[in-house]
Amino acid sequence: MNEESTTTIIGLPDVSTVPNTTMKNVQDIQHKCHTCDLQNDRSFCQLPEAELQRLERIKVTKACPKGSKLFIEGQPTKGVFMLCKGRVKLSTCSQSGRVMILGIAEPGDILGLSSALSSTEYEATAEVLEACQVNYIETSELLHFLKTNPEACLNAARQLGRSYQKAFRQICSLGLSDTAADKLGKLFLAWTGNGNGASGRIRIKNHFTHEEIAEMIGASRETVTRALKQFRESNLVTLKGSDLVIHDRQRLKAAIGGD
Repeated sequence: MNEESTTTIIGLPDVSTVPNTTMKNVQDIQHKCHTCDLQNDRSFCQLPEAELQRLERIKVTKACPKGSKLFIEGQPTKGVFMLCKGRVKLSTCSQSGRVMILGIAEPGDILGLSSALSSTEYEATAEVLEACQVNYIETSELLHFLKTNPEACLNAARQLGRSYQKAFRQICSLGLSDTAADKLGKLFLAWTGNGNGASGRIRIKNHFTHEEIAEMIGASRETVTRALKQFRESNLVTLKGSDLVIHDRQRLKAAIGGD
C-alpha cells in the first residue's frame, strides 16, 4: 500500500450545503438521472420508474469540487459513485511514488463498482478533474438493490465488462508497443474514436498536461515532449495549448504500426 492510501477522502459537500448556483446544477442532474436523460445503459438511468424511485431512496447526491478525491487507492470500499456530470481521473501509484493514469471516467460511469462487488479495497484513486455531481450509494444498499433488481444487475455486469475491455486494450497498447512514441500515437488515436474527418485531418481538445499524458502511457514527461516534437517535425501531430491536431489519421496509424 502506498503512502497516499492512508489519506482521508477530501470532504464532499452534501446537497444541503452547496451554494445556490451549484445546488441548481445538482437539481438539474437529479432530474436528468430521473428522466433517463443520459440515454445509455452505463448507469441505472434507464431502469423502470418504480426502480428509479427505489434508487432515489438509497442514493445521496453530492457536489464535488475540482481536485477533491472520491476515494483513494487502498482504502476500504464503503460505496460507489455514479458520475452524473464532470470527469474523474482514475490512477494508481507505485511504492516509489510513480503514478499511472488508468482512465478518465465520464458521465454514466459507476466508480468503485468492482471493489464493492468483490468486497475489496479501492484499487485506484479517483480525483475530480472538473466540478462534478455524483450519486453515492453505500455498498450494502447497492448489493441489496442488485440482488432484487435483475435489470440493474445486468447493467452493472455490462459496466464491468466494458472496464475489462478497456483495461485489456490499455495493457495491449502498453505491452505490445515498441516505443513511447507508439504508445502516445495509439493514445491520440483512441481519443479520436472512429475519426472519420475530412482528408483524415482531425482536431480535438486536449485537457491534459504533458505530465498527465505521460502518466497515461507509463512514460516520463520529457519522453512525451520529445515524442510530440518528433510527431510535429514529421507533420503527424501538432499540440498547441489545448488544440490537438492529427494531420492525417491513417498516416499516423501507419507510422506507429497501428492496425
